[in-house]
Amino acid sequence: MLDEGQTRAGVLAAVSVSLIWGLSFVAASMVLKTLSPVTLATLRFILATLLFTPILLSNALKGTSPNFSDLKEMALLGFLSISLYFWLQYTGVKYAGAGVSALLVVGFIPILTGVASSMLLHETMGRRKLLGAATGFLGVAIITLPKLTAMNVDTGFLFGVACLLGNAVCWSLYSTLSRRLMQRTGRPAYVTSHVTLFGALFLIPLSVTSDWAALGALTSNQWLSVLYLAVVCSGGGYLLWNFALSRLESVRAAIWLYLEPVAAFVGEAVILGTLPDAVTAAGGVLVLLGAVVTSLTKK
Repeated sequence: MLDEGQTRAGVLAAVSVSLIWGLSFVAASMVLKTLSPVTLATLRFILATLLFTPILLSNALKGTSPNFSDLKEMALLGFLSISLYFWLQYTGVKYAGAGVSALLVVGFIPILTGVASSMLLHETMGRRKLLGAATGFLGVAIITLPKLTAMNVDTGFLFGVACLLGNAVCWSLYSTLSRRLMQRTGRPAYVTSHVTLFGALFLIPLSVTSDWAALGALTSNQWLSVLYLAVVCSGGGYLLWNFALSRLESVRAAIWLYLEPVAAFVGEAVILGTLPDAVTAAGGVLVLLGAVVTSLTKK
């Protein structure tokens, strides 16, 4: 049983991840003006794998590399959370935009994670968790629906939406299975480094036909965005997320992801010059309230 200090550390990690990943939608939207979704995803996780190389080498030298069972599970996690996940997400961002993507990815993740964790880990949702998830989703909807209705809905946009819904399913399964692995190993860095490696390996064949020459057309700001995605979001973000899953039930960690759309819209305002309105602020309050209600749940 975790004490209050460990739980608070898990919450802090989940909140940090949500803010980091919320800004990733803005960073990705900037780079996708030049690179294709699969090129950006592959580049991001090749760079992220380089960050984790010392951990991978250390495990190998110490004889603590994963056994075959763990390898299979981490390969599946790499495919779900990186290879398939980011192809779907970046395609969605390209066609649906950063803010709307954050809504569709994040809006359904806590609920879907609750379903997956109930089935696979026998973690119960409970009334308070359901109330928190519903409150957070309402806040996300209030922020995004006015912007969604103001957009031109065409075939490309609908395709992007479909990709983002599949994206949410992938992450819900990943979070649930990763928590199970974390409960068994208790080693966030060990799991994150191998999952990142497998994710990058699965992306490389998908990117063989990509226009890698487009890297030469990236501006300095776009390269900074790539480094933010690789170092901060992949290196730090995934490590923090697995740490959070080692301290919190899956749904209690996932509920904090409702902060991602808030961070995405704030990021768009600061970086792209679009100021948030009163509706966005009101939705943000509901998002935070829903996360707090769920986080305070004891069971």
